[in-house]
Amino acid sequence: MTKRLVEVDDEKLEAVRRLLGTQALKATVAGALDEVLALDHRRQELLAERGAPSAALADPHERDAAWG
Repeated sequence: MTKRLVEVDDEKLEAVRRLLGTQALKATVAGALDEVLALDHRRQELLAERGAPSAALADPHERDAAWG
C-alpha cells in the first residue's frame, strides 16, 4: 500500500461517506474504490452475456452499441 497526498472535494467525500455508511477517510476511499471495481465487474459480465467483448468498455461508441 502506498501513502498519497491528494486534494479531495469535501462535498463529494461527505456524499460518498453517507452512501457507504463510513466515517473514516480511509474506509470511505477504500469502499469507493471497491464499488468502482465491482461496477466494472458487473458491466463486463453483462456485456459477456450479450456476446460483446470486454474491450467494448474501452471505446465509448462500441460500449453504446453493446448496450443497445
